[in-house]
Formats: sequence, C-alpha cells, structure tokens
Amino acid sequence: EVGWYVVQLSDPNQADAIAQQIDALSANSAHETKTQTANAFNASFAKQIGNIGLIVEAIMAAVFFTLILLTGNTMAQAVRERIPELAVLKTIGFTNRSVLGLVLAESILLLLIGGVIGMAIASALAPALTKGSGGMVRLPPIGAENWIQGIVLMIVIGALVGALPALRGMRLKIVDALAGR
Repeated sequence: EVGWYVVQLSDPNQADAIAQQIDALSANSAHETKTQTANAFNASFAKQIGNIGLIVEAIMAAVFFTLILLTGNTMAQAVRERIPELAVLKTIGFTNRSVLGLVLAESILLLLIGGVIGMAIASALAPALTKGSGGMVRLPPIGAENWIQGIVLMIVIGALVGALPALRGMRLKIVDALAGR
C-alpha cells in the first residue's frame, strides 16, 4: 500500500486543477485520494499532533507567570538585603515617597531591560524561523504596535511586582532597620 505520492508541477498556478484531476481518477473507489499542496499537507500533519497554538500559549503563560514570580522574588530580596541602605537614605533626608519611587523604578527598569532584550531577540529570530521552516511555521513580524504594547506591559508588571517591596521600603523605620530588627 502507498501512503502518499509526491507530484512536482511545472506550473504551480495549475495546482488546484491538477489536484482535482488526480482525485477524479480514484473517485468512488475503495482507495480515494485527497490531493493537496505541500503547505496544506504540512499543516494537516502538524494538526495531528494537537492544537499547537494552544500548546504554545500554555507554555508561554507558564513562562510568563514564572517570570513574574522571579521578578517579584528578586525585588523582595533586593529590598531585604538593602534595608540598612534604605535606612541611611531616609536618615539623610529621602522621603518615604522617594524611597518608594526608587524601589519601583528599579523594578520597572529590571523588567524593561529583560523585556527589551527578549523582544529584540524575538524580532531578529521570528523572520529567520519562518524562512528556515520553509513556511511551515509562520510567525508575524514584531512591529511598532507590538513594541509599544510590550513596553507598556513591562512597565505595568514592573510596578505591580515592585509594589510590595516598595511599600516595605517606604514603611521602613530607621531605628529598627539600623538596629537590624
């Protein structure tokens, strides 16, 4: 038994007409054919694995959630390690709001650095991956709208993740911090 035949056409614009002629040869037989282009065949083959889009989205959601946890943990640890430094800043005249702003700015900057590097790598690799896969994987280009949306999300997530450590730094009591309590 034969799994599939590969037919190479001299004129790709005739693909639909030739596919119909090939399918007509075996119409109403015990072994009907289903003729399709290489791209359609690759897409149907990939669909046999499962909903690849859903799988990729689930993996990206897990990665995204992990990154948020890691960033939050990094900021909490950074504030914990710098309690004496924050106390000194307050001692020399920094207000609670300025300490809050410094910690939030650090959190946002941390996310912006990582996010911009990640988006730059994705911008460079997406066209190469699309070209390298022969059209099987088609990734849209990352344009200005994606960059703006990404940077806004980085700022919002940085502010959310840094909020608790920043509030801890703001509420810090100078005497307790310098005493090591």
